[in-house]
Parts: sequence; structure tokens; C-alpha cells
Amino acid sequence: MKLKLICSVLFFLSLFNSISYSQWIQQTNGLQFWSRGEAIDACNNNTAIIAVDNFIYKTENSGNSWTAIPFPAFESQYGTVSIYESVVDISIIDNLHFWICTDAVRILATSNGGVNWSVQFYDTAITPFMNYVKLFDVKNGIAMGDTKNIISHDSVPGPAIFLRTTNSGDNWSYVNDSAFGGVSGDEWRRLDFIDIKTGYFRESGLLPQKLFKTTNGGKNWLSTNFPYEGGELVKFYDENLGLVVNMDYQNPNISWQMCRTTDGGNTWDTFNMGSKDWPNDIEFIRGNPSKVWYVDQSSLYYSQDTGRTWTEQKIYNGKLWGRDLVFIDSTHGWLLCDSGRVFYTSNNGGIVSGIPINKIQIPSEYLLMQNYPNPFNPSTEISYQLSTASFIMLKVYDVLGREVKSLVNENQKAGLYKVEFNAGSLPSGIYIYRIIAGKFSAMKKCVLIK
Repeated sequence: MKLKLICSVLFFLSLFNSISYSQWIQQTNGLQFWSRGEAIDACNNNTAIIAVDNFIYKTENSGNSWTAIPFPAFESQYGTVSIYESVVDISIIDNLHFWICTDAVRILATSNGGVNWSVQFYDTAITPFMNYVKLFDVKNGIAMGDTKNIISHDSVPGPAIFLRTTNSGDNWSYVNDSAFGGVSGDEWRRLDFIDIKTGYFRESGLLPQKLFKTTNGGKNWLSTNFPYEGGELVKFYDENLGLVVNMDYQNPNISWQMCRTTDGGNTWDTFNMGSKDWPNDIEFIRGNPSKVWYVDQSSLYYSQDTGRTWTEQKIYNGKLWGRDLVFIDSTHGWLLCDSGRVFYTSNNGGIVSGIPINKIQIPSEYLLMQNYPNPFNPSTEISYQLSTASFIMLKVYDVLGREVKSLVNENQKAGLYKVEFNAGSLPSGIYIYRIIAGKFSAMKKCVLIK
């Protein structure tokens, strides 16, 4: 009896431990050991590609097995040469179409799952380094590199330059009219495009360093009101909601801060994360951005309140060396690490929270999320959260301000909510949805395309 009592106590104590054990499965069958993980991307529950050292691997069965995908050898003006060319970033649209960019200034693409590749960009006269590529569909994408230093004329990077394609990468055109002020300062962590038009970029190499925003695909950039000199990792859920990890240089212990905006960079909240390791990636859960994953070089963390507080998720006995995260829906996700490790989850990590269960779904603030998907046809999902019980009105208006649909008109308890907006009877166009909850009011736009 005494032994049973002790076991029960230990079990319940484990439920409320501040470090939770998540259901992430290491999937390395068919993979060779690698030193540095570069990037991972996925297009469905089964299919993902990873870039590690100078290799690419693909899985089509949720990581149960991996296959090496060769890509064309680097060719210089002196012919094919053997160099250690690393893939810096990858972007996958479906099982057949994916793109890579390399540290040898190349963008390559395949339309048959890696059987054949085409070199779409290679111009060392413009840039000595490519550090970002993202396709939004099989036609439209953005890439980024650093221009050459026009003063020293060597491989030292100069200001950032942005490329855009509208024809599957057959042509990559320079978007910004003139060189950007600062350099990228990292591979892909300080740049994030939400769609083909809207993106955020934190420059390096200048003082003061600033966080910029574009709404025309990188042609023009305007400074946001980000209040700090740092900003080592930038990730946005939509054009308004974003997180930036900043180093607090005023703290002698070098603490990291999580900075959050809900209005596209105009205003910011700052949450102290304590002393953490170097930040590497953030991933919002699709359709519910109050839930966020974050990985630094040491550990994996999870937030249920849009980045305000974080709980460590212990998935490896030792330093994790995490690099890149990707989720394709609310439950299926991947984590790429250094030192030959890649993890997969099919249940959002099987979160066991250190918060008492009756408080898990009580947010600390009001938030209205961007609908998903957007654009949509004919239905989309709108999410919001309430920190206290309130009378809720959620309505949809056309661009002339006329009410076209009432989605919610009732008292609701504090918590997380989702509501479907079916616009089957409405014409294509831009619509505004607005929530009123006590003194809280917010609105966002959505696009219906039929």
C-alpha cells in the first residue's frame, strides 16, 4: 500500500513538472550522420525534405524512411569542379515541385521530385551568397541574397537584394530598385514573407539596425517601430501578428526577449524569456496562432498564449541543437537538428502542460486572429480568444461598411474559439470581420476569390 501511494504521488508530480515530455519521434532510417542541419520543409503529413551539410533527403512516409536526392554538381567558368556546396534553404510545394538555394549562389528547382534539376539562378557578379527561397505556389516565389561589396569588390557581402519569380523560377528578377541598406546577417532567420507581397526583414551591418516591412513583394521597404537594436529571429503568422526574438544587451547575463506585435509592427509587447541559447526558429500552429513552437540551440519550447510564456518540451537527453521547425497543420510537424537528428510529431507533440488542466484554455488577453485559409472559397475559419467572460459580437462587412453576416452574438466564457465563415452566397471581394467583446474591439480583412 505504501509503495502504491509513493508511485501515485510521483505520477501526479510529473504532470505538474515545469519541463514536459512531448511525443516527438526521432526518424532517421536511411539517413547518414550529418554535422549541421540547414533547413526542412514539408507539404503534407507524409512528404518532407531536409537539407543537411551538402545533402538533400526526402521522405514520403512520415519519416519512416529517407531517400537521398542528388542535385547537379556546381559548374564554374572552369567547368565542373568538386566543391563543398551546402543547401542553405529549401521550399516544397507538393511531392514533385521543390526549390533549393545554396551557398554557391545558386537557385535550383525540380518538377519531378528530384529526378531532374534545373539551375534557375547563378550570378556571382551580383551576389556571393543566397540565403532564402520561398515559393507560395508553383508559380510565385521570393528569394534573397547579399550583393557584393561595391567598395572592396570581394566576397564580403554588401546590402541585401531581393529576387522574385512569377513563372516557376524560369526567371528571377531583381525586385528592389536599389541595394538595401543593411546585409542579411544570417541565413534565413531574419527574413519572413507571409505571402508574395508582405514580408519582414531585420537588417544587419548598420547602426541602428532596424526591422523593415514590405507590402509590394520587396520592391520598397518601410521601417517598423521595433524598439530594439537586435532581433535575431523574425517570424510572422500573418501581416499583423509576429514574434521577434531579441537579445537584451543591457542584461549582463545576456537574456533573450520575445517581442510581439499584433498590428504589423506599429506597437510591441516584450516578454522576458530568461537566459536561453541562440534562437533558430519559431512556428505558429495553423488556424490557432495562440499556440507556438520555438527552438533554440539547446531546447524546444511551447507557448499557449501567443508567445507570452513558454514551457520547455524535453524530447532529447542532452543539448538538442535544434535548427528548423515546420508544421503543415495543427498536429503534424517536423524538427531538424544538428548531429544527425530529425523528429516528427503527429499530435502536436502530445503536449502535457505544467499548468493545471482547468486553466489550460484560459488566455491572458483578448486576441482576434487572421482567418485561415486566406484567400478562401467559399469557407474560412476565424479564431479568437477571450481572457474573461464577455458578450461577443463577431460580424462581417463589405468594403462599403454594410453588414453581410453575423457570426457570433452571445455571451461566451473565457477561452479559445473558432467559427466558420461560409461566404457561398457572397460575391468575390474584400470583406472586413470585426469583433466586439466588452471594451475590446478589433477587425481584420479577408479575401474571397471564386
